[in-house]
Amino acid sequence: MTLFDVDKRERFERLITEAKACRLCPRMSSSVRVIGHASGSIDAPIMFIGEAPGRLGADASAIPFHGDKAGENFEKLLSQVGLSRRDCFITNAALCNPKDDKGNNATPNRAELNNCSSFLKRQIDLVNPKIVVTLGAQALNAIKTIEPHTADLATSVRTKITWYNRSLIPFYHPGQRAMIHRSFLNQLADYHFLAETYSRISRRRSASNGKTSEDAAEIAREIVRQCTSVSYFGLHKLFYLAEYEYARRHNHRLTDTYIIRQKDGPYAIELHIKKIKKALPELEVWERRGKLMLGLGGEYTLFNAERPVKADARAVISNVVGRYGKLGDAELKRIVYLTSPMRAILREEKINSQNLLNAPIDFSSITSVPMSA
Repeated sequence: MTLFDVDKRERFERLITEAKACRLCPRMSSSVRVIGHASGSIDAPIMFIGEAPGRLGADASAIPFHGDKAGENFEKLLSQVGLSRRDCFITNAALCNPKDDKGNNATPNRAELNNCSSFLKRQIDLVNPKIVVTLGAQALNAIKTIEPHTADLATSVRTKITWYNRSLIPFYHPGQRAMIHRSFLNQLADYHFLAETYSRISRRRSASNGKTSEDAAEIAREIVRQCTSVSYFGLHKLFYLAEYEYARRHNHRLTDTYIIRQKDGPYAIELHIKKIKKALPELEVWERRGKLMLGLGGEYTLFNAERPVKADARAVISNVVGRYGKLGDAELKRIVYLTSPMRAILREEKINSQNLLNAPIDFSSITSVPMSA
C-alpha cells in the first residue's frame, strides 16, 4: 500500500466521521448518515449520485440504494448490463433521509442540499471517478453548487456531458414513481449506454471471474436444498463460506456477488430477502423463535431446477454444508471470522484504528490454508 493509498483512506475516514457528526438539518437529526464503506470503492471509476436515502432502504440498511424498491431496481439495472457495485461508488446529494410530518419520505429542500454540498464535493474529489451519473432531477440540480451546468433531465438524459473535468451522464431515478416518466426498459437502455461509455473511456474493462445474480440465486438455492432448512442468517454465512472455499480451490470466485462485512459477519447484497424470494419462487419463508427460516417447496427437486449448479460448485457447497450446515448462528459467526478475508479486516481495523463496518470483503487475501473447523 502506498502513502497515497493510506492518505486517501484516512481522508475518507475523516469524511465519514465528520458527516456522521453533522447536525445542520433539524428534521434529519435522527436519520442515518448514509456514507461509509458500503458506498463502494474509493477508487471506483463510476459514481452514482441519488437524491437522498430512502426511509425503507438506505435509512434502514445504511447501504445506498439497497433494501427498498428503488434499490432493487437499481441493482437489477446494473446487473443486466454487466456492471456491479464493485465498479461504483454510490452516494446521495443529501446523506440523510428527510421525512415529512407523517414520517414518510420527503424531498430535501435547497438549504438541506446546500448543507450537504461540501460533503458531496469531497466525495467526488476523493473518489475522482471517470463518470458521474446523477439519478433524478434533484441530484442533477444539486451538483450545480460544485460546478454550474445547463443540463436538464428531460433533454439531457442518456447524454455524456463534460462537467467538473469528468463525464456527467444524467439518468432518471430508479424508484417506481420515476418509472412512470421513464419505463424500466428505457432505463435499461440508459444503463447499456453507461456500460458502453465506461468501456470506451476506460483503459480496461474490469475483468470478472464472477457470474450473474442468477448464478448467486442458484448457489443460494443449492445451499437451502442441501440444508433442508436454514436460517436467513445462516444462508449468508454459508454462501460466504462456499465463495471462500471455492476461491481457495480454484483461485476465483463462484459469483460476482458484492459481500460486505457487517457486525455479525459477511452479508451478501444479492441475498436481500425480497430479492431472493423473487429470484426463487419455490423458496418458503417462516419464523422460528424470532428467526427467519428458509426452505424449498415440497415439489422442488434438483432435477426440475431450471439451471442446476455445476458439479464443482455443488461439491464445494456439499463440503461447506456438511461441515457447517448444522451449526447454530453464534458458531457460524465464529467460523466466518476465522477465515483469512475476515481476519484481514480485523487486522486493518486494529492497525489503522478504523471501523470497517459495511466494508466490501476482499477475497484476494485468501491463503492456501484450509478453513478452521
